[in-house]
Amino acid sequence: MSIVRFESIMKTFGGEPVLDNVAFRVEEGEKIGLIGRNGSGKTTVFRLVMGEITPDNGTIERMRRARFTCLSQIPNIDTSETIFDTVMHSFRDLIEREHALSDLEHRIAAGDEKLLKRYSVLQEEFAAHGGYEFRTTAKRVLHGLGFSIADFDLHVGALSGGQRTRLMLALVLLKDADLLLLDEPENHLDIQAREWLESFIRDSRKAIVIISHDRRMLNSVVNRIVDVERGQLTNYSGNYEFYAKNKALLRAQQQEAFDKQQEFIEKETNWINRFRYKNTKAAQVQSRIKRLEKLERIEAPLAEGSSARFGFGEVVRSGQMVLEAKDLSMAYGDLELYHRVSFEVGRGERVGIIGPNGSGKTTLLRHLAGTLEGGTGTVRKGHKVQLGFYEQHHENLLHASDIMAEIRNLRPDMTPEQVRTFMGRFLFTGDDIFKPVAALSGGELSRVALAKLVLTDVNVLLLDEPTNHLDIASREALEATLAEFPGSILLVTHDRELVDRLVDKLIIIENGTATVHLGNYSRYRWKLGEQAQEEAARAAEALKIRKKKPSRDKTEEKEARKQRKQFEELEERIESVEEMIEQMEVQFTQLDPGNYEAAQTLKEEYDGLKQDLTAMYAEWEELV
Repeated sequence: MSIVRFESIMKTFGGEPVLDNVAFRVEEGEKIGLIGRNGSGKTTVFRLVMGEITPDNGTIERMRRARFTCLSQIPNIDTSETIFDTVMHSFRDLIEREHALSDLEHRIAAGDEKLLKRYSVLQEEFAAHGGYEFRTTAKRVLHGLGFSIADFDLHVGALSGGQRTRLMLALVLLKDADLLLLDEPENHLDIQAREWLESFIRDSRKAIVIISHDRRMLNSVVNRIVDVERGQLTNYSGNYEFYAKNKALLRAQQQEAFDKQQEFIEKETNWINRFRYKNTKAAQVQSRIKRLEKLERIEAPLAEGSSARFGFGEVVRSGQMVLEAKDLSMAYGDLELYHRVSFEVGRGERVGIIGPNGSGKTTLLRHLAGTLEGGTGTVRKGHKVQLGFYEQHHENLLHASDIMAEIRNLRPDMTPEQVRTFMGRFLFTGDDIFKPVAALSGGELSRVALAKLVLTDVNVLLLDEPTNHLDIASREALEATLAEFPGSILLVTHDRELVDRLVDKLIIIENGTATVHLGNYSRYRWKLGEQAQEEAARAAEALKIRKKKPSRDKTEEKEARKQRKQFEELEERIESVEEMIEQMEVQFTQLDPGNYEAAQTLKEEYDGLKQDLTAMYAEWEELV
C-alpha cells in the first residue's frame, strides 16, 4: 500500500517549473534513492511529502494515520540538555505510557482492580512499540553514529556543528514513523558510521527515501532510484549502479531511434518536395504526407546537464621522491592525534588518508603542507615539488570579495573575459561571476576553491574532502580528472567510491597511530577480514597445542584456564538471560487482561533480569 502518492504534480518557483506534471509514490517498507543535480528539485519533493509546501496543480494522497519525519527539519532543542536526554524526546509517547503504566500499577496495588483491563491494553501497546528496549536502541544508534558512552552526558550546547548534525540524524532514526526522509544523512559521518547507517537502513522495516551523493551508500541500501531531472521524475528498479548502466543504455537506444526516425523524415520530406508538383506522383505525395502526419514522433533524449570540468593540464615533472615524512607527531594537551608517523610518497602515487572523525586526518594534511603550528617531526619535499592544498572549509577564500576578484587576485594576468571563460568550466555563467564569496553555497565554494587550485599549476595535490557539497555528476567529473592528473595526490575523504577508484596506498589514522596499507579501501577491508580469520585460526591452533602440551608454569596455566572458564560461563549466562528477556517480551503481549498479579510478577522478573544483564555486561567488559 502506498504511504504517499503524487498525481500530476506541478510546482514552480519564480515562474520556473521545478516539477512538471510528475507522479511519485512510496510503498510500505521501500528503500528509495532520490538523486539529481544540486537544485534539480529533490528537496522540493521532500517538502511536498511533509506538507511544508503545496503543489500548484495535482493531488497528493497520504496513507491515513501515516507518520512522517524528515532529517531536513531541525527541531527546537534545549541546548542545556544532555545528548541522551535529547534523544529520549523521540520516545515521548513511550515514556508517557511508561509513566501511565507505573501509575496504574500503584493504583491496582492499592486495590482498584477495575483498572486491570486498561492496564493490560496499555501494556500490550507499550510492548508492541518497543517499550521494553527503547533505551537500549537509543544507545545503539548513538554509538553507531560515532558517540561514545562518555559523550552521552555532554550538553547539546557544547557540541560542534558536525556532532549536532549527527545528533539530528539520531533523532530522526529513532522516531516511531512509517516514512523517514533522509536528506544527505552521510554529512559529517566517517566511514565507520556510514557503514553502520547502511546496515541500519537495510534492517529497518520503515519506508525510507534518501537523498545522497554517496554512491556506495546508494548501491548498498536502496531498491529503487528516482532520478530528478529537468522537472521530471524517472523510476529505475535497483541500486545506483543498475540505474547508471540502464540510464546510459536507454539514452543511447532513444538517441539511435530518434536519429533513425529523423533520417526517415528527412528522406520522405525531400521526396515529397521533389515530386510535389508532378501530376503523375500526386497520389503518392499525398499518401506520404498523410503517413508523416500520422507518424508518432520520437523525442530526442534530454541533453546531459552541465557538469563542472576540472582539467588540470600539464604540470612540471617532479623528482622520484615527492614527500618524505619522518617522525611526525601532534598532540593537543593530553590528546595525542598521531605519534612518530613516517612514510614516503613517490612521483605519481595516489595516497588516501582515512580514519574516524577527530583522529587527525586534516591535521596531518596541514602538517604536510607546512601550515600546522605545534607539530613535531620533519617533512622534506622532493625536487621541483609544488604543493597545492585544498581545504574543506575554504579558509583561503576571501569572503569580502567576489568570484571575479578572487580569481584575478591569484592570476592578475588574466583578463575579465578570460576569467569568465575559465569559470564557465566550473558552471559560473553570466552575472554569477560577480557573486560575493560570502553568499555562495557549499557547492559553489567548493568549485571556486577547485578552480583556484587548477590555476596554480601544482604537481602535488593535498585534498581535504574535495567532494563535499558536490553532486554525483560533479563528483564523477572530479574523479575522472584526478585519475588523469599526472602528479601526486594525498587525499582525505570519507567517499569510499573515490578512494576505491583513485588511490593505491592508504594511511589509516586511528587511536593515535598511523599504519600504511597498499591498495584501495576494498582491499583494506578484505585484508582486515583475512587477518581476523587468520588470528582466529592461530588462536584455535594455540589452544589445541596448549591442550596437548603440559604448561611449564602450572600456576599460570591454571589461572588462564580459570579465566577462560569464567569467560565462557559468563557468555553462556548472558545468552541465556537475553533469551529469557525476549521470551518475556512475547509473554507481555499474551497476558490475560484480568490477571494483574501475573502481569506484576512478570514485570518484576523482567526488570530484575534487565538489571542482571547490565551487571553481566559490565563484568564481561572487565574480563575482556
